[in-house]
Amino acid sequence: MPAGPFHRILVGWDASPAAHTALVTALSLADGQGTVIARAVLTPPEHAETRGEQRRDMEAQRDWLEDQFTRSVHTAPTRGAHVRLEWGEHTDVPDDLRTCATDHGCDLVVVGRHGEDSRLRIAGLGPVARAMVQDTDLPVLLVSATATR
Repeated sequence: MPAGPFHRILVGWDASPAAHTALVTALSLADGQGTVIARAVLTPPEHAETRGEQRRDMEAQRDWLEDQFTRSVHTAPTRGAHVRLEWGEHTDVPDDLRTCATDHGCDLVVVGRHGEDSRLRIAGLGPVARAMVQDTDLPVLLVSATATR
């Protein structure tokens, strides 16, 4: 049994510096035998004209996210926690994360906070972090990117 209170932690993974910090934080909290599930949600590109172009774009996105995840795991101390990357395809990232957390029986969700919208940036929350905090029954831990990676 894990030493800490969190046995199964979901991390929203988009390969951003904030996501890297979320992964490192989750690994620290899952010290011992805990499990960290990093969830990368692929969204269909709006600019693709054909289904084939859309699929190629999503495969390239997946390859890049997987490479960045592997690099992050190699630089992060796992402290004995089990860590894996899972995939989702959805246009609503928060909904996909909530469903994944529920399906896996997670007891914590860790997401990086960064915003693209100036109104949200004032609050320090991007659209995914805000939706997770507002509409998730599980505890949600928001983290900011660290200065160095």
